[in-house]
Amino acid sequence: MSQALGWAGAAALVAGAAAAARLLLSTVTVRGGSMTPALLHGDVLLVLRHRRRARAGRIVVVQRPDPRTGWDGPADLSGAAGWYVKRVVAAAGDPVPSWVPGDRPDRVPPGMLVLRGENPYSEDSKQWGLCPADRMYGVVLLRLRSGSERRATA
Repeated sequence: MSQALGWAGAAALVAGAAAAARLLLSTVTVRGGSMTPALLHGDVLLVLRHRRRARAGRIVVVQRPDPRTGWDGPADLSGAAGWYVKRVVAAAGDPVPSWVPGDRPDRVPPGMLVLRGENPYSEDSKQWGLCPADRMYGVVLLRLRSGSERRATA
């Protein structure tokens, strides 16, 4: 009887861990070349869905800015607006780069990020300015599958 309870308890633990992982982890597929050469079109990324680890050097997934209002409108993390995959160049307290447009403070204010794509033609904070951290879906943990590998095997 105790062995049966042991197996049932282990199964419940595994099921609970799987449910927690689904809440915290997600996969995102890169579309486009804004992060080339670091990330390629078709790369599949594992994303930790929270906002606490957004610091300079991290790659994040953020809500795509509205073409008319940028990031000034309300946050919509449903994915309806689309997503950007960008590198955090500066986070709260870091100096604001000179290439950020508009009235910019000397330091990134709390709750804001400066984002940049790896490709010089990327749309990012060069066009849209500071990104509110509440637009962040999550932090990229690792690349699960390369888009170039998928093309080679297809």
